[in-house]
Amino acid sequence: MLTGAATALKRTDDAAGVIIVGGVVTLLAWALTPLWLAGVLFVSPVFLVATPVALAPWLVVRGYFVRVTRHAVDAGAAADAPPLVAWGELVRDGLKSVLLSAALLAPLAGGLAVVVGAAAALVAGPVDPTSVAASVESTLGPNGPAAVAAVAGAAVAALVGAYLLAFAYVRPAALAVFAASGRLRSGLNPRRVVGVAATGPYATGWMLGVAALAVGSAVAAPAIPLVVGVAVAFAVRVVAHGLYGRGAGRAMAGGPADGRATANPGPESADAPSPGDADSGRDLADSGRVVSDRGPTADRGRDGPPTPVVSGDGGRPVRDEPPAAVQVGRAVPVEGDHDAAGDDRGVTAADRDAGGDRSDSDGGFEWGPALDDPEDKG
Repeated sequence: MLTGAATALKRTDDAAGVIIVGGVVTLLAWALTPLWLAGVLFVSPVFLVATPVALAPWLVVRGYFVRVTRHAVDAGAAADAPPLVAWGELVRDGLKSVLLSAALLAPLAGGLAVVVGAAAALVAGPVDPTSVAASVESTLGPNGPAAVAAVAGAAVAALVGAYLLAFAYVRPAALAVFAASGRLRSGLNPRRVVGVAATGPYATGWMLGVAALAVGSAVAAPAIPLVVGVAVAFAVRVVAHGLYGRGAGRAMAGGPADGRATANPGPESADAPSPGDADSGRDLADSGRVVSDRGPTADRGRDGPPTPVVSGDGGRPVRDEPPAAVQVGRAVPVEGDHDAAGDDRGVTAADRDAGGDRSDSDGGFEWGPALDDPEDKG
């Protein structure tokens, strides 16, 4: 698990581009977001108009970590790092990742608000703090008020620390469930999230991810002023999310006994819901893996790569942009090359002559008419 996650970036088709672009976007996120927040809080609310520009790099980075987690859940130990393309999708996934974290932290925020309200009521509210202190002092002695305040503060700090530790453990599991299913509500489903977080494979992946973050951050911190450390910090977080995804993916592949769908279901499990389960089809789509009749990814070409499943579209494949290999410049369709050596994506010249479907081989992207197709002059 650790070796596969550590070498995922190396095995990707565009490793240098992912690291360089990811490092630049991370640097922009670290620089722009604090400046924007300081401007809004201490200078003028006019800085709110710059919110999309200031938060876009931060959301892109978070969305890419969602994509890394999804890729690791789907491909398991063989997963490499996905390309850093389709930034609109990354921004949407990053925003959903923020909403997921906010929902998980909402109980803590509500509890702290109650504590602050109670403290404000003692200080400036209807309750007289002098009379309260006098009654405590008469009961516990002269040091009673200070002891009560110290115990109350320690109890609040311990509860906050325990909640944040639980959040740090559960949040990657919720992120993996959300990333695999493509639906934010799945990441907020307590049964599914706890079902993943309570397994040994996920605990192993989480501990390895935390260790990777600790060691990598210690290595990257001294080099951050040289900018190289920013790229290292980005790569370390990619490794950590790959470990989270691998651990969660093994937990989700536990089978129907765990209430989760397997990675490669048979015809009965994929196409024939069990009697009496009216929502079984939706549950399969919302489960740990996005299931289709061809496996965890949808719409494979003849011999080409699987079309990626994207969050926010209910597990349906993307069809509105070129494949990642085209976006990073590693695959450009040229008619002459296809005629001479066949189509790398599985469509030969004979297939085209017979009216073969090029959209199938290109991961669902419609290339449109060829350049040499005759135009209607009339």
